[in-house]
Amino acid sequence: MRKKDRHRLITRLLAEKNIQKQEDFVTYLEEKGIEVTQATISRDIKEMKLIKVPSVDGGYRYSIPAETKEDTSVKLEKLMKDAFVSVDQMEKQVILRTIPGNAAAASKLIEKHYKDIVFATLNDDASVLIIARTEKDAEFLKNEFFRYL
Repeated sequence: MRKKDRHRLITRLLAEKNIQKQEDFVTYLEEKGIEVTQATISRDIKEMKLIKVPSVDGGYRYSIPAETKEDTSVKLEKLMKDAFVSVDQMEKQVILRTIPGNAAAASKLIEKHYKDIVFATLNDDASVLIIARTEKDAEFLKNEFFRYL
């Protein structure tokens, strides 16, 4: 199994299971027919930057760290500099056009970074429809994205 696929599976396991030890990862992966060593899991934990958080039933469990606003800001800025094509607004709606293949990532980052003013986003391969909470919020978003022209 490729590392990328294993990391995806580990992320899924974290959402489904209360994993408290590295050996738990090994056990759950073996149940799915994937043989890994504890050393491999240890490297995966470091690469994925997993953290331990308090568990509901006592002790600690592994978790994915929450992205900070700064993280999403940097990622969004880089993506927009590389993939931004155009932006337009109609009432509470903003349409953002990107180079094909970039809209899904942009949509996710926009929802995280502007979560207080974005009601929802919809995307296809090259565009993101952003529904803002107010018309003023939509205008703010449009102006934010114009910075990348």
